[in-house]
Amino acid sequence: MQKKIVIAALVLVIAVAGWLAYYFSDKEVIKRQLGGLAVELGKEGQETPLQMALKMGQVKNMLAASCQVTIPERRYAEALEQELIIRYLIFHRSRYASIAVTFADLVVDVPAKGEAVVQSTVRLSRQKANEAEASQEVEPVEIVLAQGAKKWLIQAVTMPEALVD
Repeated sequence: MQKKIVIAALVLVIAVAGWLAYYFSDKEVIKRQLGGLAVELGKEGQETPLQMALKMGQVKNMLAASCQVTIPERRYAEALEQELIIRYLIFHRSRYASIAVTFADLVVDVPAKGEAVVQSTVRLSRQKANEAEASQEVEPVEIVLAQGAKKWLIQAVTMPEALVD
């Protein structure tokens, strides 16, 4: 009887340790962080300036001090500072009454410790105040991340022009 209890406890400890290793693995942490980013980028109806500032503060915490932004169709590639990216997001968000962002088909590759490359399909739904229906975009995006002190920080983004307009 004692032996069965020890074996059951050992199996339970191994199962819990395996689950914790999976849950806190770099790939899963990055997936959860990008899910949180999608929520912060979203907008439902009118936001107060404080609500927008809080959301953009969370987005800023996910960006490296300088982020390489590439838009192949425009032949645009430039390193932008956090503040400039946040200003652009605020400007872009102010043009729409609602925005919904989701990351689908996430493929996270961790080629080296502290580095990650994410291939994803971004589903963007946005609606202007005077429009009856929201426009839908489904586009591929590549995100390069580096591990910071507390979070993975976005170092570079390659995205299509359709997500910028």
